[in-house]
Amino acid sequence: MFAAASATRRLKHGLAARDSGDTAAAREALETALRTARLGEVWLVAGDAASALGDLARDTGDLPGAEHHYRLAATQYRRARRSARSVGGHVRSLENLGDVLLLEGRPWDAYREFQEGATAAGVDPLRPTGTGAGVEFVSREDLRWTSHLATAAQAAGRRRLANDHYETVLAGCELRGDVAGQIMCWKGLAALAQDMMAWNDAAHALYTASNLYPALPAPEAHTREWVQCLRDLGTVCKTLGRRDEQVRAFKLAVRLEHVDSAARHPEE
Repeated sequence: MFAAASATRRLKHGLAARDSGDTAAAREALETALRTARLGEVWLVAGDAASALGDLARDTGDLPGAEHHYRLAATQYRRARRSARSVGGHVRSLENLGDVLLLEGRPWDAYREFQEGATAAGVDPLRPTGTGAGVEFVSREDLRWTSHLATAAQAAGRRRLANDHYETVLAGCELRGDVAGQIMCWKGLAALAQDMMAWNDAAHALYTASNLYPALPAPEAHTREWVQCLRDLGTVCKTLGRRDEQVRAFKLAVRLEHVDSAARHPEE
């Protein structure tokens, strides 16, 4: 009982210090909270403290430290009594761990952590493809975790696996009418096609993505991404020798840039 109260108090102090920007005090309080919670087998508080230490390490650029603490957090949450909080903390720790491993240049390790995270979250990466009896419900969690898997597989050079994941996410986004998700998938497929010098496939993917931007709820907020997509399309069309399409893509990109500039600086 004493350990639980002491660890919880230290955790609150650490989180308050972190929020106020006092990193040194936050780290000291969180490390004490973690040590006390582990000694008292207060696994949920230990997970919260380790996760917060992982956030501190990540935000200060200490990627090995962040990796260590996120792994530790995942272990503590797994030991805790199963609840929405412990499951959520476990899933979040694995997601953060995967992101850190990507930043460390270890994409295949990240892929394995994302796989474990998807399982812990109750996600089935195959669900967006539907079944023979009809299309199953596709949750945002399904799409988000399958997208993580696609990104990690692509970074690891597992192009066929990444392609399968992107197509799975794309099917789910189309079912949900998620335009932003569709754009993300088409751009991912375009990058894979460019890596394999499949220029026609890349052009098709970028053309499809560029045509989806107007369907976004607020397309003007994504003008810079849209412009870059068009420029990438123009570059691919140039590689293919399709000059008319290249010029058309570049002209539209320039027009959008002018419109965006006028909207941002109306007084000029």
